[in-house]
Amino acid sequence: MDENNAVREELVEWITKPGNEDLLETLKLMKESGSLQEYWYEGLTDDERGSIKKGQEDLKEGRSLSSKEFWEKHG
Repeated sequence: MDENNAVREELVEWITKPGNEDLLETLKLMKESGSLQEYWYEGLTDDERGSIKKGQEDLKEGRSLSSKEFWEKHG
């Protein structure tokens, strides 16, 4: 099984678990609005794209915190 199929199956399993009704409603609204079909990146400003790129570079270089680490420092 290729990686995309594995991810797809994992997401389907997660979405269909009991108790995820809010998630299902959110996904339904996204589908109905067409937001899943638009390529959102194209609508970003150069500054926003630069910020995303910097964040990706930080993550790649290990300059990131887990949520728990963040809240321990800033909570």
